Amino acid sequence: MRRSDHLRLGVRLKLVALATLVIVGVSSGFTWLSLTLTRQAIEEDLRVRAIIFAREIAATISDRREFESRHLLGEQIKRILDIRPSALQLDVLVFGPTETTAVATSEPKTRLPFNRRDADEVRKGRIVSRAVTSQSGRYWEVMAPITLEGVVAGAIAVKFSPTRADELASRIRFWALTLGAAAVVVMGLLMSIAIRIVVDRPVQRFMGAIKETTAGVAPATVHVTTRDEFGVLARHFNEMVARIDRFSEELRVRIDEATDELSRRYRQVEQLNSLLFDMQWRLGHAERLALSGRIMAEVAHEVGTPLHSVAGHLELLRKDLPPAVVTDDVARRLTTVETQVARVIEIIARLLDVTRRPPSEAGPVDLERLAQDTAELVRPGLSAAGLSLDVRGEPGLPRVRGRQDQLQQVILNLLTNAIAATPTCGRIEVMTRAASAGREVEIAVADTGSGIPAADRKRIFEPFFSTKEAGRGTGLGLFISAEIVREHEGRIEVHSEEGRGSVFRVILPAGGSGP
Repeated sequence: MRRSDHLRLGVRLKLVALATLVIVGVSSGFTWLSLTLTRQAIEEDLRVRAIIFAREIAATISDRREFESRHLLGEQIKRILDIRPSALQLDVLVFGPTETTAVATSEPKTRLPFNRRDADEVRKGRIVSRAVTSQSGRYWEVMAPITLEGVVAGAIAVKFSPTRADELASRIRFWALTLGAAAVVVMGLLMSIAIRIVVDRPVQRFMGAIKETTAGVAPATVHVTTRDEFGVLARHFNEMVARIDRFSEELRVRIDEATDELSRRYRQVEQLNSLLFDMQWRLGHAERLALSGRIMAEVAHEVGTPLHSVAGHLELLRKDLPPAVVTDDVARRLTTVETQVARVIEIIARLLDVTRRPPSEAGPVDLERLAQDTAELVRPGLSAAGLSLDVRGEPGLPRVRGRQDQLQQVILNLLTNAIAATPTCGRIEVMTRAASAGREVEIAVADTGSGIPAADRKRIFEPFFSTKEAGRGTGLGLFISAEIVREHEGRIEVHSEEGRGSVFRVILPAGGSGP
């Protein structure tokens, strides 16, 4: 049986048991009170009957001759006791001047224990009665006066047995208890039926509705049309079910909306990841081009000058040689040397043209907006690394003049280095503010990484120098960033403490001429 069934039956049984206990208690109390009153009434009736019996016996003695005839009184007592088996003993007493004498008795060997005080009461015309309980049993003793010619001449003393009264009381008690028990059983059954109709059925309807809701079915209403508490409870329950249904529908709508929003955000994250990947690829490509450009510049500087010198000396040699020495073969060879030197100079110039950064048009740049846009590019990488990013800026910052793509490359390089240097659960901050009384604009990138050793701070802007693990960097990011900042007439500063992180500051002139 399910737990809900146990609870339902338990409530009904508890109500029936409680009602039965109340009925048993009340019935027992009233039955006990009724039996007590009945017992008292029977005792009182027994006493009255004994008194009446004694008075009737006393009234049968009408004259003194009969009163003084022992034989006649003995016969009469015998007949009376045969008729009244409840009378255990009957004594006829005569009052003398000083003592009381038994004229006739049914028990010659014993006399009823009436004393002088009882006799004095009877002499006054009163009746003496008392209930006596002894080892032989319980009985009533009654003493009634015998009046002859207006004078109390004696008394009738009777010992009366309560056996019939006890038997009657026992029968009354038996039937009272039997009928009381039957009444309790009948009332218990009727109470159980009433509780089942009035309480159990509405409770079962409530439990059925709750069971359907627990099983995953839509919340069901309870059909109780009574005007009692269950009807009020059913009305409120149905209102609650309606509110839950409306809330569930609203929740489903909001979940669908949240799911759509999540899908849209996911697509945006995918787009940002694609943009970040493209930006990182272009940054790597730019670093490689910058490396090639620097190598070509060094080659042009180291090789171009001697080649130009060789070309010049060849020209002087052609002029200084006498015509006799310059044969056709020598002239041809000199021409070949001049042509090849010129060709090498042209190849170097073309390589420099290929690796040189394409110029972009300079214009006003909003560094605060640029920092926000660049931070959005690296947020997916921050989430994957377990880092938090806080971008803050002063309102109303002046713009700087420069090339937006190159300045974005600087910010992206600084953010990429900060992400690589910061452990999980770390924090990165990007701050833009005005400096030098508004003449300059500063953008700072701070991290909570391991910091840069003092010996390395002097070399971090050198080409090919990197504090990253082998294979994770070319050592050109900060070098290129410093070159870009220098071309924009600005400066880049670093403040770092080992174990506490680093702060890179880029300071650019507000509204400057730019590169």
